[in-house]
Amino acid sequence: MKCIILAGGFATRLWPLTENKAKPLLHLKDRPLISHIVEKLPADLPIIISTNAVFEKEFLEWKKAYPERPIEIFVEDSASDDFKKGALGAVAHVIGQKLINENLMLIAGDNYFGFDMRKFIGAYKGNPLLAAYDIKDLDGARKFGVVVKREGKVIGFQEKPENPKSTLVSTGCYIFPAKNLADIVEYAKEKKDNLGGIFEYLLSKKETIDVFAFEEPWYDIGSFNAYLMATKALLGNEVIEREGVKKEGKNHLAGVYLGENAVIRDSVLENVIALKNSVIENCVLRDCVVDGNCQLKNLDLSHKMVRQGSRIGK
Repeated sequence: MKCIILAGGFATRLWPLTENKAKPLLHLKDRPLISHIVEKLPADLPIIISTNAVFEKEFLEWKKAYPERPIEIFVEDSASDDFKKGALGAVAHVIGQKLINENLMLIAGDNYFGFDMRKFIGAYKGNPLLAAYDIKDLDGARKFGVVVKREGKVIGFQEKPENPKSTLVSTGCYIFPAKNLADIVEYAKEKKDNLGGIFEYLLSKKETIDVFAFEEPWYDIGSFNAYLMATKALLGNEVIEREGVKKEGKNHLAGVYLGENAVIRDSVLENVIALKNSVIENCVLRDCVVDGNCQLKNLDLSHKMVRQGSRIGK
């Protein structure tokens, strides 16, 4: 089996955080989002990270943290959102370029999965397999691929439906047997950005699709609100500090990550990520992400994303 992790999107809804950074490299709790995925996978599983030329350097740098793992950075030839191949198109492109002819695990790199990936792999019985989560909300289900199942099998699939038939949603983690890779390539010719639609296509061909239903936390980091929700859930009230952090004066910190050499002085930080070399003085920040090399002084901010290198003060 091989694994492809999709990491080529430009994530414009999360700008400025993703202006120069791939969404899977966003910081979540104590490490990049994609690291949470990779570290749950078997150590000997070959992994292909499918990204674009804009983010190649950042992924090559990230890869250095995993020298013993068989990880390859595959760069598609899209330099902007206007020319990207689409999620399913990117998968088909990798399959063709790398001549993949074995079982394929496919993971959306902008998701956080709380379940044990080994159990997911162990649930594979030779049919296409998808991981599904019950969000218990028909309104919310409209944003996702909706799974209708019976006795552990998919009997219906709706891609972002207006009228969902279920609250069980597909989560961007799949296994396809080698025999279905040609179906992916064929379907991608017409629907290059419809990743979930491949299951509608397989059902139309009378394929049996298995469901791995789980209850552990799952977050699709598609918006700043979702990013904050995941951060708050995983950090709780914990404070994580990297090397060189300085805390001076009187501070109140709850649910905070402080990157290397960050300086916090006389400030209140709640549910905040402050990346490396950030200096925060006499501020009240709640539900904020402060990118690296920022300097903030005398501010009261809530629910903000601060661009890398910003200098803001009153």
